[in-house]
Amino acid sequence: MTSLTCALGPDAAGTLLSRLLRDARARIEAAIYEVGPSYRWELVRAARRGVPVRLVLDAHASDGNAATARELIAAGSECRVAGGQGHAAHGKLLLIDETVAVGTGNLIWRDAPRDRRLRFPPAAVPLAGTREWWATATGSGTLERDVRRAFDTHWDTARRPPEDWSNRAVATVPVVGTPIPQVAPFITSLTARRLRLITGGAAVGAALQALVSTARRLALVTIPYVHPVEPPVRHLLDLMVDASARGVHCALLLGAVPRDPDARVLARLPFEVRRMDPARSTSGHAKGAVIDGSALVSSANWSSAGLGANWETALHIEHPGAAAYYAGAWRRDWETGVGLDV
Repeated sequence: MTSLTCALGPDAAGTLLSRLLRDARARIEAAIYEVGPSYRWELVRAARRGVPVRLVLDAHASDGNAATARELIAAGSECRVAGGQGHAAHGKLLLIDETVAVGTGNLIWRDAPRDRRLRFPPAAVPLAGTREWWATATGSGTLERDVRRAFDTHWDTARRPPEDWSNRAVATVPVVGTPIPQVAPFITSLTARRLRLITGGAAVGAALQALVSTARRLALVTIPYVHPVEPPVRHLLDLMVDASARGVHCALLLGAVPRDPDARVLARLPFEVRRMDPARSTSGHAKGAVIDGSALVSSANWSSAGLGANWETALHIEHPGAAAYYAGAWRRDWETGVGLDV
């Protein structure tokens, strides 16, 4: 049997990931869009105590990635970059010893704050940060092999960090709050065949299409933003419209205020759309869906690149308890959300 842990950010996901990184003994292999100083030192410390570390970062300029690459290489480990030419290495995937971690956020404090003493709720102090979904799995040889194969392929197509990589700061950041209540991770066991790794934006889009097309009861989606005029996004929304027409409870929760043109399109949908409000909870950075008794935890935004050429990662979990855990988080965020301003 495989041990599955589902966790939310800011509640506990950062603490869960930090525990895994600090306990690593055999290897750390990670493909993360962005790694900032609050996690850079975790990787560097692991490398200095002899843990082999391989890290693939996105090649954007640079939000901390340049310093992470430089310091990790200086510590004796390996770092490469991927993306460019209209697409990004946007996945959030780690293999730490025998544990696979797939999530929605970057390894930066805003996306993955941690309790100072690595405690989980309710013992932990409530944390401020973006809403994230994460899942870890230990004990599935099949999933581990799939992750290693996907990572090795990604690594082989990546390249050395550029010599002139800048440390330019990010231009805009979301306003974050402290959602209450904050909850502990959900831990369960399941068979390995109930977990499926998906890599590539187009493949994530196809998985979402298949899930929505066959939904019977509910399709609850949370996503930072939606670009409804982009063909892969429009197709997904059309499938949700069809599902709603056959009696499926569909709803779409955005992580932030949408652009005016997007809001006008979304407001015309025959199912309800809300956005998260950081004044009442926090901003949403999760890319997740609960479809009947399964959940999809993904790095892919609903954009042309996110459901297209980007290197994205997702974990499909067929387990009613896991689906209920993420659905509970979705409903709490929904209840503190507000309607679109159109």
